[in-house]
Amino acid sequence: MLKNHLNIVWLRGVNALKADMENTYLGTIWWVMEPLLLTGLLYFAFSSGFRGNTGANFLVFLLCGMLPFKWFASCISNSSESIVNNKGILGQFYLPKWIFPCSINLSMFLRFMCVLPILLGTVWLSGFPPSSAWVGLAPVIFSQVILNLGLSLLAAATTPLIPDLRHLVPLCVTGVLFTSGIFFDISSRPPEVQELLLLNPFAGVFNNYRMVLLENQIPTLGDLTYPLIVGVLSLCLALALIKALDRTYPRVLL
Repeated sequence: MLKNHLNIVWLRGVNALKADMENTYLGTIWWVMEPLLLTGLLYFAFSSGFRGNTGANFLVFLLCGMLPFKWFASCISNSSESIVNNKGILGQFYLPKWIFPCSINLSMFLRFMCVLPILLGTVWLSGFPPSSAWVGLAPVIFSQVILNLGLSLLAAATTPLIPDLRHLVPLCVTGVLFTSGIFFDISSRPPEVQELLLLNPFAGVFNNYRMVLLENQIPTLGDLTYPLIVGVLSLCLALALIKALDRTYPRVLL
């Protein structure tokens, strides 16, 4: 049964990518253009003074935070109403509700994998050639997969019961954008401000991308522990909620 459900996740995730390609003139080019355009806007907005000392080419510094952020933002924004948006399916036959946000997370992960070579190529051309430290990207990406998935499922599990969350989720995404050190170096802030900013688990994740690509440092377990803990706890709580409310969702969504 689980194998069948995972096959549904795969098919829905891949079909979502195909639908994106068919419903726009530029197709997959948008997967690259969207984060790059957003990066360009932030570059022009914060390319002086405000950012503090990044210690690296600011455009590359920005890309190392912006592309992973866009992955997270797409996951949670699309997942938060995934159960609500599929109420027609739920009214016809039974499916585990975790399938819907998981399918979206799979689709967004595949998109990120398509964009990742752009980031690596830009880093290389900017004077940061590949090194053995780049293998450290694997645990960093894994930690973000867990964090994205946990928060996405939690948003998906609660939004059908608390419709007001659909207005709160975009604010939370904006909060992550401005508090995770995407366009400034957290270490350049006063110690008390650093402690506050590092409560955001994505601050550590985005910093680890830079550690690997710009500083040739392989992340330690300690670097990824906090984001993983937040991700795992969110995932466990979300799955527990989805299981407890499994038969409640169809009634609430009528």
